[in-house]
Amino acid sequence: MVEKGNHNKKWNGSRDMAWEGKKAGRLWLAALFILLCLQVLLLIYFGSRKAGFHEDEYYSFYSTNRTAGLYEPDREWVERDVFRKEFVVLPGEGFRYGLVSMVQSWDVHPPLFYFILHTACSFFPGVFSKWLGIGVNMIAFCINFVLLSWLAFMVTGKDRKLTFAVAAVYGWNGVIISGVMFIRMYEWLTVFVLLCACLHVRAMVEKDRSMRKFLLPLMAVNFCGFLTQYYYILFLFFMASGFCLWELLWRKKWINCMKYGMACGFSLLLAIISYPASLSHIFRGYRGTGAASEFLNAGNTGERLRFFAGLMNEYLFEGCLGLWLLLIAVMAAMIKIRERRMGRKENRPGLHTGAAPYFLLLFACSGYFFTVSKTALLLYETSNRYQLPVYGIVLLLVMAALYGLWSRAASLFLPDEGGKKEKYRKMGMVILSAAFLLGDIHGLFTGKVIFLYEEDRGYMEYAMENADTPVVVLYNDATPYHVWWRSQELMQYERVYFASQGNPERITDDVVCDSGRLIVYAADYGTQEESLAMILESNPDLEGYRLAARMGLWSVFEFE
Repeated sequence: MVEKGNHNKKWNGSRDMAWEGKKAGRLWLAALFILLCLQVLLLIYFGSRKAGFHEDEYYSFYSTNRTAGLYEPDREWVERDVFRKEFVVLPGEGFRYGLVSMVQSWDVHPPLFYFILHTACSFFPGVFSKWLGIGVNMIAFCINFVLLSWLAFMVTGKDRKLTFAVAAVYGWNGVIISGVMFIRMYEWLTVFVLLCACLHVRAMVEKDRSMRKFLLPLMAVNFCGFLTQYYYILFLFFMASGFCLWELLWRKKWINCMKYGMACGFSLLLAIISYPASLSHIFRGYRGTGAASEFLNAGNTGERLRFFAGLMNEYLFEGCLGLWLLLIAVMAAMIKIRERRMGRKENRPGLHTGAAPYFLLLFACSGYFFTVSKTALLLYETSNRYQLPVYGIVLLLVMAALYGLWSRAASLFLPDEGGKKEKYRKMGMVILSAAFLLGDIHGLFTGKVIFLYEEDRGYMEYAMENADTPVVVLYNDATPYHVWWRSQELMQYERVYFASQGNPERITDDVVCDSGRLIVYAADYGTQEESLAMILESNPDLEGYRLAARMGLWSVFEFE
């Protein structure tokens, strides 16, 4: 009877522990959900501050929703609705995915992101709004939050506190928020990069894994990733190389490598068949040939790596990446020396990073970072977009290394009296989280969120105040498409008169020649002054002009 009572006590105790574990897990998931909601509110706040568009963002809307195509006439009026309709889905013209695919085939990008944006615009016909693009990216951000949390949970050995810390630092970071504000495909590329990473890490950590359970989802991710941005191939290449080496050298599963290679090859082949223009984009398009030329140029390697490493250091780590790497090196060296003196390497309760998944991610991110640094465009801070897909993984790797080594050092150097080891581990978590979060907060207050173009708010107000005034656009005939970089403002005027600066003939239009006041958008080009003088000659009632505003590649003048 005594043994039975003891058995019941043990059973009840294990049941209570299981219940407590489930309760803690639910609280942790609830905390993650609240954290995500707060971060979404932060995204909405910065979205409300976004006042203008990058030229590539205009192209996102235009190439997704175009009707007849933009053009730049000379000495002609263009009604507002004529070019506005090129940026919106017209009633009855929604969900035209064939046209979207065809338009992208003329450029250098795959179509999946444009399908997603076109779908959102199709639900709001006639609407041109930043929120359509930001909303699409916010959905991708929420997916990325979940995927990075899952990845961190697996890599850190199911450490809930460290996983929560990584998710918190990720969502409050200025450059990550910038990715949501930038209405292009990079936020969705991040989705498929993180999915690819999660599937590979899950295959490594699961004891009884099924290749079918791994390969079928991976094929779908490869298909979608390739059709989102061609840089996905780079991440997959290094992830696949590291994974196959692990399968061959450690698991001795060469058959699995063959199945893996066939699955990846087949999924990419399907993507190419579904979008044949991809081959010409990669091997013959101006971006493909330019990227290949830069990659083969060994002389630019140091400069390019310094440029992109500097961006990551400044925007992702708030200038502290060198400090974190130094701490990792110092702690690793101290631990190594201590272990040699102790003459043992077993019993590592403080190590929070599984070696194989951690180093697989490190290898894949390093390869992606190097290759993208060699091939991407150098566009100042906006070039962060190219490395954005691996920023979350890099953040995870650095934080996991710091906390894992700190925990290991605590277990080696501190006596296990009064719970000192656990106390110092918790202290390390608090210090680590606080340091990274303070960096995030500093970045938010010092302008690390880009792609907002808040200066455009004043330009928009000016355009709306003068919506009834005749407007002349003097464009540079060498780069006429720069006109559409001011589309949001030009949409505020009832109509716009287009004139090429390369044409020296006087304007004969009655409205321009007889108006007592004109607003002139003049491209900053060598013939700007001659073109402004030509307007004065065309309209004798105008006495002169003054500069009203300067914006990227354009100046605005008021003639009276």
